[in-house]
Amino acid sequence: MGGTMGRLSIGVTGLQTNQYALNTTAHNLMNTQTEGYSRQQVMLTDRSYTLLCRDGVVTNKSGLGVVTAEIKQVRDNFADQAYRTESGRMNFYKAQYETVTEVENYFGELEGMDFNTCMNDLWLALQEMQKESNSIVTRSSFISTAQTFLDRVQGVRTSLISYQRNLNLEIESQVNRINELADKIFELNKNVLKAEAAGIENANDYKDARNAALDELSGLVNTEYVNNTDGTVEVFIEGRCLVTKGRTYELEAVRICENEQYIAKYDFVNDSTDFFMPVWKDDQEALFNIKKIPSTEANTDVGALKGLLMSRGYFVSNYTDVPVKPDKPIVEDFDNDADYQAAMAQYETDLNQYVKDLEYFNTYVEPYTVTNLMAQFDVLVNAMVTGMNDILCPNKEVELADGSIIKILDEEAAGIGMGEGNEYAGTELFSRDTMPRYTEQTVTFADGTVHTVKVYNEESADDFTTLYSTGNVQVNPDLLKDPSLLPLSRESGAEAQEVVDAMLGLWQEKFATVSPNSLVECNFMDYYAGMMEDLADRGYTYDSLAKTQEQSVNDIENLRQGVVGVSSDEELSNLIKFQHAYNASSRYISTVAEMIEHLISTLGV
Repeated sequence: MGGTMGRLSIGVTGLQTNQYALNTTAHNLMNTQTEGYSRQQVMLTDRSYTLLCRDGVVTNKSGLGVVTAEIKQVRDNFADQAYRTESGRMNFYKAQYETVTEVENYFGELEGMDFNTCMNDLWLALQEMQKESNSIVTRSSFISTAQTFLDRVQGVRTSLISYQRNLNLEIESQVNRINELADKIFELNKNVLKAEAAGIENANDYKDARNAALDELSGLVNTEYVNNTDGTVEVFIEGRCLVTKGRTYELEAVRICENEQYIAKYDFVNDSTDFFMPVWKDDQEALFNIKKIPSTEANTDVGALKGLLMSRGYFVSNYTDVPVKPDKPIVEDFDNDADYQAAMAQYETDLNQYVKDLEYFNTYVEPYTVTNLMAQFDVLVNAMVTGMNDILCPNKEVELADGSIIKILDEEAAGIGMGEGNEYAGTELFSRDTMPRYTEQTVTFADGTVHTVKVYNEESADDFTTLYSTGNVQVNPDLLKDPSLLPLSRESGAEAQEVVDAMLGLWQEKFATVSPNSLVECNFMDYYAGMMEDLADRGYTYDSLAKTQEQSVNDIENLRQGVVGVSSDEELSNLIKFQHAYNASSRYISTVAEMIEHLISTLGV
């Protein structure tokens, strides 16, 4: 009779397990459209058995029904890891491509008003002035065109700096978001522990939320994680722990000037103090090693945050950040061997410095889109500005009595202003904001003669105010007031035709390579075209890589959804299956109950 009554409990286990299965199936159906939800699956197993009898050959056992072993969250850990890595790599290149498309607009390349037009207009104005350089009309037109050209130059520079500032704010925002996700994952870890502490159920919904946070985090920064046996996860970013069982490690965006040990630059100048760098708050160690350029081979080209940093760079650059290889001395240019050997010794020194500067350029300038573009653009502007100035106000070197060499205005070769009272040389077309081109001094030459000369104030990479750079140059205010001061005349009143010819000749002269890593020298127009081609090549490369990664991400996501996604057709089929199983368990209980009732009534017990 005990065995017969025990059959009821078998039916009850069937009712219970199928009820759990129905609840889980309904839960899946309700979350068909829920983003980040993972399909749950009921795993059933048999309960323990009771031993009825045993002989030498046969062991007789009786089953005690069915039990729910686990309500399992269906996920593919390999697909998750692959998705997060490829998603981070896609965001890395996408962030850089968006930068390229944005800064291209500042040069007007896509709007038909490109910067090349301003350069061409300046050349055309020079051509007109060549025809009649002593005309106040052509001089005024040329100076006005030069002002328009420089206004466009300053507009491009301002836009690039503003964009760096915007990227800076976005970097700070992403750092804050990483901290928020770390806190969220930590709280979800605690919720998982709490829900699973009794060992009765799995905290699958909490795990779904945690997986969604891990997906987002991996898009921002290179992420790795470890699944612990207690259901929690430990999260690592860029090789360091972000979330453990006991705490989170916070990031912060600090100004670069507070962490100069991470920037191997001789001296940072102009606008560097506003640039933020992500560091660990506890020890102020940098999140990224900026000396190591991200690459696919090293699996370091991952994360939108790093992509933004590669777009922005770490300072506002200028032409002094682009190294110029020194020219090797030629024996025929020297009167004696001692002078040649001295020149060679200086060349070796300059070459060693060039190698160091080139390493710096390839590490801290060239890989960063905006920083590199700023430097390239400033090289062009500096060459145009100083080229025209040096023709209008030529310099020569003289040796002083103390053996030092200085540059002074070569008044014999220079032109003068036009008209009475303007007959003097040394009026430059483009001037520095806070430093005049010359300082008048009385000096003693090597031959003992005393002269009052105009000493050229040299440019110095260590002092931004001395540079003919895009952020420190203007059209000479004296020329804007009186164009007749432009030194294109001779003492006789004749036109200094060779001066204008030389200025026009600048457009044909090759002055620099687009990159110090290139061997092809360019003139002004070719340099600008090469600079834009270099930017376009970057954009094409980033776009191609981003699209390739996007396809990989979509393929992996489709694979993931094939595992974790909820199919309404499949779940409805399960619903019917478990409903039939539930009904079968109910009929089984009814049958056992009728059997027991029959036995009782028949036996009269």
